[in-house]
Amino acid sequence: MPPESAKLLVKVLSKIPIFQGLVAAQVKKILSICAHKSFQPGEVLCRSNTESDEMYILLSGQLAVVTVEGVKVATIDPVTTVGEMGVITGQPRSATVEVIRPGNIFTIRKNQFDVLIREDSEMRVQVYRHIADVLVGKLGNDNVQLRDYQIARDDFMARIATLEQQVSLAQRRIDIAMEVAEGNGDIGRDEIGLYLDDLLKELVPQILIVDDEKEFRQLVMQVLPAVTVLEASDGREALEIVQEEKLDLVITDVRMPIMDGFGLLTQLRSQFANLPVLAVSGFIDAVEVEKYDFDGFITKPLDLGEFQARVQEVIYKSKSAV
Repeated sequence: MPPESAKLLVKVLSKIPIFQGLVAAQVKKILSICAHKSFQPGEVLCRSNTESDEMYILLSGQLAVVTVEGVKVATIDPVTTVGEMGVITGQPRSATVEVIRPGNIFTIRKNQFDVLIREDSEMRVQVYRHIADVLVGKLGNDNVQLRDYQIARDDFMARIATLEQQVSLAQRRIDIAMEVAEGNGDIGRDEIGLYLDDLLKELVPQILIVDDEKEFRQLVMQVLPAVTVLEASDGREALEIVQEEKLDLVITDVRMPIMDGFGLLTQLRSQFANLPVLAVSGFIDAVEVEKYDFDGFITKPLDLGEFQARVQEVIYKSKSAV
């Protein structure tokens, strides 16, 4: 490594909280056990409940902390460390971390780091002191826990709203049934049921999620409890559903087998020009999608609040235009 580059990296590492206060010689020792890696969007840096066998130093790019349901609860920007707590304490990973913007990292293996601080007692004391400071700070400002609480609260409130809506719709169904029965005494129960279903579809938004990952389709169903969500695993299957169902919105992944999101968009624009279509992807960014006629773009992993707001906005805009 060129001397100038080494000096710059020493300065960068010295500013990281757990390495602050170390002399240049000690920082150089840490640099000597760093391995450089590049990463691309969609890659998983580490998974929840796996062994904490290395820590990471994020030099460029951006990472996301993701729940087991695939919801993004926090983002990580450079320059900072990731996974250092598990390396120090030996505890399993507490979260899954995914790449959302391409960049570079240094990895430090736990066994090498353990040897390094065992041989340098002064460094060990400094690092442990800073680790303690970071933990104390987390007790007072744990944004991830706060977001987890907010997500749980929002989910609970959404479920309540859904139940209330179901009660309201059930009452509306009864009222409509009585009106129909009074005006058409010769109509059978099955016919009334079909008639009611058609009327009630107008009251509840219906969207189609198109993605080859079943887990992502299920996630969308969980985070949008107040709408009817239909599923398709590729563009061709989606087109069959669109022909049969009245939809308020299509949400499609970009990269899929058989027919991808771009191909699906082309078909929808030619056959259903007024149907809103949102694109989602963890592999391309908004700039690459701009040349296509999507009604919006959402990155994976999802920012739950942003996703819900965008869906509601597009559905409201579509219904208002009718």
